[in-house]
Amino acid sequence: MTTLQILSADRPIPVIFNPCARGARAESRVDELRALSPRVVLHPTRAAGDARRIAAELSADGEPLVVAAGGDGTINEVVNGLAAAGRAGVALGLLPSGTMNVFAMDLGLPAGRLDECWAAIERGNVREIDLWHANGTHFVQLAGAGLDASIIAETTWESKKRLGPLSYVLSGLRSLQQEAPRLTVRAAGQAEYHGTVVLVGNGRSYGGPFRLFPAAQYDDGLLDVVVMKHHGAADFLRLGMGLLSGHFPRDGRVSAFQTSELTVTSEEPVPFEADGELAGGTPLLIQSAGRLRVLV
Repeated sequence: MTTLQILSADRPIPVIFNPCARGARAESRVDELRALSPRVVLHPTRAAGDARRIAAELSADGEPLVVAAGGDGTINEVVNGLAAAGRAGVALGLLPSGTMNVFAMDLGLPAGRLDECWAAIERGNVREIDLWHANGTHFVQLAGAGLDASIIAETTWESKKRLGPLSYVLSGLRSLQQEAPRLTVRAAGQAEYHGTVVLVGNGRSYGGPFRLFPAAQYDDGLLDVVVMKHHGAADFLRLGMGLLSGHFPRDGRVSAFQTSELTVTSEEPVPFEADGELAGGTPLLIQSAGRLRVLV
């Protein structure tokens, strides 16, 4: 781990954030962020894609540090903006405050404790992690094709705000009743896998506190892959057993392996998600996009 030396004690720090609401609630969030430090310079988003555009512009302007305030979706947009700018050395700061904060949690940052997360930004301790992309979309925590992407597609913004993570569970129960297209997964040195769900992890956690990828490391140059042959209730029970034990049943219905690159194909287009956000569909080529600097 290194320290970001370029930050002087009085240098302004840009913070990209999603107000999430209008009126008093949005004003309260603005006040909370501004109270963190006089160095905070707020860059609010107003529509999907704004965080990516703003991050790219800030990086192109030479900012050494860009902070993302929000959940995994906001962070993913900022990451893609920094990657699009193509300038090496820019660091990402995190103020996890969204519906889902899996990436920050895996890095050891306390979601909702913005004062502690800001202290980590001020310390300037940099960790370099693997950055990945699939068909041009970058991700840092996880990706998936098939059922989990379908669940995300069916979960409305209103439902997420009202029910939080439970909204995904309800969408999942509905999706389990639908027949899913078959996916083919190929990776160097691995057998060819077929299934209805493909989950790819850079970090250990998926969907919250679930350690779906117990062997994953952010800096090992490898992705951890889980392929489910089917997606019925019994299959998710096996997956749950794997989550609890840290080992997946060796019955061919749930397969797990590590790789530095993989392809996912299907006879018909199947949705794909990156860091919990819809990002297109199959066919997919998932491979390394270098490294990302993150303040922890």
